[in-house]
Amino acid sequence: MNPTFRTDRSAALYERACRSLATGVSSGIRRNVTPIPLYFERADGPYFYDVDGHQLVDYTLAWGPLIVGSNHPVLNARVAEQLRKGYTYGAQHEGEIELAERMVQVVPGVEQVIFASSGTEAVQSAIRLARAHTGRDKIIKFEGHYHGWMSNVLVSYRPKADDPVATLPVCAGQPASEYADTVVVQWNDLDALAAAFDAHPGQIAGVLTEPMLANSGSCMPQPGYLQGLIDLCRRHGAVSIFDEVITGFRLALGGAREYFGVIPDLSVYGKAMAGGFTMSAVGGRREVFEALRAGRTLHAGTYNGHPVNVAAALATLEVLSEPGIYERMHRHGQAIRDALERSAARHGRPLVTTGVGTVFSAHFGLTAPPRNYRDTLKADAAAYTRFRAAMLARGVQLLPDGRWYIGAAHTDRELERVLPAIEQSMKEVGS
Repeated sequence: MNPTFRTDRSAALYERACRSLATGVSSGIRRNVTPIPLYFERADGPYFYDVDGHQLVDYTLAWGPLIVGSNHPVLNARVAEQLRKGYTYGAQHEGEIELAERMVQVVPGVEQVIFASSGTEAVQSAIRLARAHTGRDKIIKFEGHYHGWMSNVLVSYRPKADDPVATLPVCAGQPASEYADTVVVQWNDLDALAAAFDAHPGQIAGVLTEPMLANSGSCMPQPGYLQGLIDLCRRHGAVSIFDEVITGFRLALGGAREYFGVIPDLSVYGKAMAGGFTMSAVGGRREVFEALRAGRTLHAGTYNGHPVNVAAALATLEVLSEPGIYERMHRHGQAIRDALERSAARHGRPLVTTGVGTVFSAHFGLTAPPRNYRDTLKADAAAYTRFRAAMLARGVQLLPDGRWYIGAAHTDRELERVLPAIEQSMKEVGS
C-alpha cells in the first residue's frame, strides 16, 4: 500500500483546529505533500480509518487503552446494556463491587480498590493515601517517568542530556511550591534510591515508579531492582507505588505484579483497564486504605465508578481472561520486534527493541538496550521519524516516540501486512 494522501478534509479540519482547539492538533505525517495532521473518522478491530478514506493498521491503540481493539462486540453489548439502565447514579452500585472483587481476584497482592476516571487522578489518590498512611509529605519519583499532568509529579519527565538529575518543572504554569516535596532520582539504580532516603530521613511518604519505563523507551527493570525498591520502602517506612496505568492488564492479567513477580504496597491502573473508556483505579494492601476508611483522608469525584465505564472494564477483563490471549499478544509483538531488528541489521542500521511483546519501543542508533531515560537520549530520533513516515505511507499507524502497542485484535493477517512494510520502510530509511 502506498496511497496518495488526499488532504482536502484534513486541511479543512486543520484550519478549524488552529482556530478553536487550544490544545493543538493531533500528530500525523503526510508524504510528498504539505504536512497535515491525521484526523480519524472511525475505528474497527485493529484498524483506524482517517477522514481521507485510508485504512491504517493501528499499533498505537490510542496510546494503550484499546487492548481488545475497537468496536468489540462484548464491550458494545455490556455498555449498551448499562446505557439502558442509566447513565450515572452519583452513588455506589453493584458494578463497582463486582469490578473490585474481580481485581482482587486476578491481581496478586491487591486486597482493596478505589476507582477514579483517569490515571492522573488515580496517581494523586495514591500519593494522598501514602501521605495519610505515613504522616509524611515527600515523594520520590524517577527521571523520565510520567505520572500524569499534575504539577507535583510533572517534573523531570523530558530533561535534556546536560540537565542535572534534579526536580525540574516540565512546562510553564508550575509554581515551585507545587513540587517542593518531590524528589527526583535516576531509575534502575538502587544506590541512588538509598541515597535519596538517607538525604531525607523519616520524610519520604512513598516512592512512585513505572515498573517498566514504558513512557520513556520501554526500559526494563534490572534483575532485582523492583524488589529492591520495595524492600527499601519497607525499611524506611515508605509506601511503594507502581504506576501501572500502562502496564496494568497489559503485561499480564495481573499486570506488572504478575509479570515480574513482585508485590508493591499500591498500584495505579488505567488505560487498558476499560478497553478505551475512561476508568482508573488504585489497588493494594488493605492497611494503606485504613486512613480512607477511618475518614482521616478523602477520595471523591462525581465520575468515580461511573457505571458505563465500570461495565466496559468488566467486559474488558472478561475478554482478557480468555485462555491463551496474552500468549498470542506477546507472540505477535515479538514477531514484530524480531522483524525490526533483522531488517535493520540487513540494511546496516543499528537498532534495538526494548520492552515486552504487548508494549515495546524501537531505538534507532543504539546497540544495547537502554537502562534508563538518559540512555534513550542517545537514540537516533530523526531516523525513527523517517521510518514512521515510511510505515504510514504503507498503511501502518505508529506513535511518534518509538513505542508500539499490541492488542488482542492483532492477528496473523496484520502481521502479513506489517512485516513487509517494515522491510520496505527500513530500506527506504537506509543506512
